[in-house]
Amino acid sequence: MSLLDTIGGAQEFATLPPVAGKVLSLLENANADVREITSVLETDPALTLKILQMANSPLYAIRSNVTSLQQAVLALGLNRVANIVLSVSIFSKFILLSRSKSAEHMKRFWYHSSCTGMVAKNLAIKIKRNFKEVEFIGGLLHDIGKMAMIQFDPENYEKVVQIITEEHITDIDAELRVFGVDHCVVGELIARLWKLPKELQQIAGHHNDASALTENREVVALVRVADILCEMWGASIDEGILSVDLSEEKSWQILCEFSPPLRDLDLELFTFELETEFRQAASFLNMVASDASTK
Repeated sequence: MSLLDTIGGAQEFATLPPVAGKVLSLLENANADVREITSVLETDPALTLKILQMANSPLYAIRSNVTSLQQAVLALGLNRVANIVLSVSIFSKFILLSRSKSAEHMKRFWYHSSCTGMVAKNLAIKIKRNFKEVEFIGGLLHDIGKMAMIQFDPENYEKVVQIITEEHITDIDAELRVFGVDHCVVGELIARLWKLPKELQQIAGHHNDASALTENREVVALVRVADILCEMWGASIDEGILSVDLSEEKSWQILCEFSPPLRDLDLELFTFELETEFRQAASFLNMVASDASTK
């Protein structure tokens, strides 16, 4: 049975955790009722605690102390609440499924994902584009296909890493050799199974080549640029990138089409400015990860 067939038939991948699914369904309504969303969240005490922790964390810099769930939802906004719900739910789901052989890969995976989300968010601000935080959660979830590979078959994933290291080829090429499919195809399948928004499905499935898309090209390209920068800056997850000329990257070129001033971005200065974002990413990861087994 192929990896795609295995994942497609696996109960743990069939749906999002119930509370996450209900909240996202409610948020699809432009006139979502905060009280209804709050009542759904309150059925999950651990998730409620996480949202309160996040609302009071330096990550969101809310000035007043947040003491109630409804206050947190109003202060954070629905997009951010959706991000937290998805992040905590998905992280908890996979932590509970983790085996010892995959634990170290999962730790690196979530650090890379958190950093990618933070860098994507910062880059969107720099180019003055409002993606309603799709770029942030897209950064968190862009490699969910790789996460599934780690979870379902850590032995073969180790082979992928070995091939990348020894032969200096890309993760896509190594995955195709070992699994017969790459993490982008796997990621898009999972995003469809979870009925995630179209933009997130496209980020999971096409972040390595946004030029093939006819819609959402800019946000997919932005996540890919953030992904590459994180690989360059040490928050890597077995992609096989040794050096990069951003001017030659398709995703960078797409971003420059939408935002020509980006061509003049001082990458060295940008790297320096991202130090705070990297610290926030680590803080976000620790907050999401802490006590995950209690969910």
